[in-house]
Amino acid sequence: MTNVRFYDYNVLCGKAGEVRGHLVELIERGEKLFVVTLNSQIFLKAEQIPDYREALEHASFHLPDGAGVVWAIKRHCGVDTDRIPGIDTMVYLCKEAVARKWTVYLLGTRPDVIPKTAENLKKQGVNVVGYHHGYFEDQTPAEEIERLRPDLLFVGMGTPRQELWIHQHKHLPFKLAMGVGGSFDVIAGVKKRAPQLFQKLRLEWFYRWLNEPIARARVPVDVAKFFFKVVLDGKNGTCKKVR
Repeated sequence: MTNVRFYDYNVLCGKAGEVRGHLVELIERGEKLFVVTLNSQIFLKAEQIPDYREALEHASFHLPDGAGVVWAIKRHCGVDTDRIPGIDTMVYLCKEAVARKWTVYLLGTRPDVIPKTAENLKKQGVNVVGYHHGYFEDQTPAEEIERLRPDLLFVGMGTPRQELWIHQHKHLPFKLAMGVGGSFDVIAGVKKRAPQLFQKLRLEWFYRWLNEPIARARVPVDVAKFFFKVVLDGKNGTCKKVR
């Protein structure tokens, strides 16, 4: 496992199992973690929104979620890493939560979906102590999280809102908080994940775009933008091994 400084972000690289196991060790050690699943869209949004960039820079770690990030780190750092998707990491941590008796709180998605997400996780033995949909305008979720003190906090409100929310509420009593995008919808069964072939080819973004071409119209543009930015920026200062 290697810690890479990719632009201004600390990215954990290596085999997916080793990286996720390291997160578990840190949680057990009592460290408080804010984890970001870095992909090209998150990277580009941070370039455009200073507050979002600041939030990402304060994350404990980034995981190389996007195929473009994996490619860029290999190109400019010479480091091979697995792609480590957020949904797989969430599922892994939930299994660990069952074994280690950790509690879980879910924040995000639609009011009709989040109860299904919680119910499906509970069926697997996960101790979901609370949940709240992502359509709120007050501090109700924060107050509930403060009271329940979950070990794991998963936030599925899309970017940049989910990472900004975690950063703004990092004082809350959790051990790990991570933005998980549309993972709640997949776990609830209202959306399907890309088939294994697309996952192996690192083309999940392409599959999602095919299924929602209007809603995800910017995805191919962002992938191209990220590619050209990384190529044009070159190696100087964009990526280096930390350890």
